[in-house]
Amino acid sequence: MRAFVRARGVLRGVGAFVNQRVLNYCAVILVAAGCIFYWYRIVRQRVPPYSKIPQVKWTKYFSPMDGFYTSPTVGRDGELYIAGSEIYCVDPSSSLRWEYRVDLHDQIEGAIFQDEERNIYFGTTNKVYSLTPTGLKRWEISCPTQKMASSDQGGTSNGSTVYTICGQSFSAFNKEDGTLQWSLPALDYSNSPVMLKDGEVVFVRERRVFVIDREGKTVWSYPHISLAGNGVPANGSTDTYIDTPIAVGEDGTIYGGSQLYKFVALDTRGQVKWIYDNANKAGFHSPPVIAADGTIIAVSMQDVVYAFAPEDGAVKWTFRLPQTRRGVHSPVLGSDGTIYTMAETRLLALSDKGHILWDLPLQGTAVGSPALAPDGTLYIAMAEGTLYAVQTASHGLLQSAWPKFQHDSLNSGRAAGGGDR
Repeated sequence: MRAFVRARGVLRGVGAFVNQRVLNYCAVILVAAGCIFYWYRIVRQRVPPYSKIPQVKWTKYFSPMDGFYTSPTVGRDGELYIAGSEIYCVDPSSSLRWEYRVDLHDQIEGAIFQDEERNIYFGTTNKVYSLTPTGLKRWEISCPTQKMASSDQGGTSNGSTVYTICGQSFSAFNKEDGTLQWSLPALDYSNSPVMLKDGEVVFVRERRVFVIDREGKTVWSYPHISLAGNGVPANGSTDTYIDTPIAVGEDGTIYGGSQLYKFVALDTRGQVKWIYDNANKAGFHSPPVIAADGTIIAVSMQDVVYAFAPEDGAVKWTFRLPQTRRGVHSPVLGSDGTIYTMAETRLLALSDKGHILWDLPLQGTAVGSPALAPDGTLYIAMAEGTLYAVQTASHGLLQSAWPKFQHDSLNSGRAAGGGDR
């Protein structure tokens, strides 16, 4: 009997051992199957294009004397126009199509922009020029005073008139022959005029937003009262001055930021819709852009990207960029909603929810706002005279009210339908 019990115990021990071995083998098989599944479904699957760091298609080196300092312009034919010591036209393969040299004693001091007929306009120290898309001079006009500093100032136009900087004045010229129509005091540094839907022109001068009619007469301005000597609204007003170039929403709302920690939305009559107060954290200086759903994207002077709701200015999300010494330039919005922005020598891409997609280091100091071509090529100009072409997954600019500085690839400064009437 004892032998029988002992035998049963041995059999139970053997059975338990076998069961444990079977369970171990099953566990190993399950883990191996899980690894195979992970490798096949996750590792081997094609990585979405937006999650890949893009490639630099080409780099073109100009003389360091060129010292690019304005935003590139992409024409409707895909050609790139950029201002250095000369005006250069570069095709999508990086070949130089043509170049235009100004007078020996003159110097290009402003950005390039194009009108609806693809005519080219730019300013120099002493003149305003107009060229054909093939680089032939249409006209040149001398300015009564000399421009004192280089900036990213461009211009805008309607059917018959071009509005741009001439020396130390803001002037209107006949598009066909350059005849002067009127002149006003100069705009603030690096601010450019914008054509609104009804043909009125908006700009920033003396840290105030002005809207004028086609004859140059003021329709309204904001702040509505005088400013103190330091540019702060006087008499205890809650208004705030504007430092950034402006962006225009689909409904005509005008957006701009202030170095005094605020961001402002104005309606078409110059009344405040909302003001975001950044509570002494950081002001705004670079131009804002607008996403497809109306979200306003602005970068603070402390390198933080803000996304504001168009209805009330509520902050939808923020993203801190790498800290810079020279500040961040205006972002560019791609057709897929990707936000492209330069932070010193790094090109970053963010999702429309404020998540980083990739970070591409470049060499040099970026200037102006990047230009995005219809084929997804992003052009970045450097102060050292280098031009980068980076292939992105976007197919041109986002279809929105204001996807980049001065609205579009032509840097035309024309809000949707601006000046058509």
